[in-house]
Amino acid sequence: MAGSFAIDLTRFCQKADLDMKTVIRKITLEAFKRIILRTPVDTGMARGNWQVSAGAPVTVQISDGDKSGTATLSKSEAGVLSWQCQGSLFMVNNLPYIGKLEYGISKQAPQGMVRLTMTEMQAWAQSAGSTT
Repeated sequence: MAGSFAIDLTRFCQKADLDMKTVIRKITLEAFKRIILRTPVDTGMARGNWQVSAGAPVTVQISDGDKSGTATLSKSEAGVLSWQCQGSLFMVNNLPYIGKLEYGISKQAPQGMVRLTMTEMQAWAQSAGSTT
């Protein structure tokens, strides 16, 4: 599945005459934004613990919540824009209950945040890659 996603993005960039790094960053930012804003909010801890890093995943938790998601979105954007599109870029949330939130324990996000976003982004890339 990941291979077809990359092929679809390559086709889309070629047809639209776009810079691949720009497209990758825009798609990544959109995916991260959707995940952050779909994260259920009570105290804001879950939303505020999304962290972006290049090369290796972050392994710590953040002690401050972010109910609005504004600060988390800003940090996420900075991480994506500083990434050189080489190697891996990670978005992690190290809270012990994030898996429960992803798999529907909250009525605010019964379909999860990551799974729903990845399904949408895969469908978008496939449709964009097949346009002529």
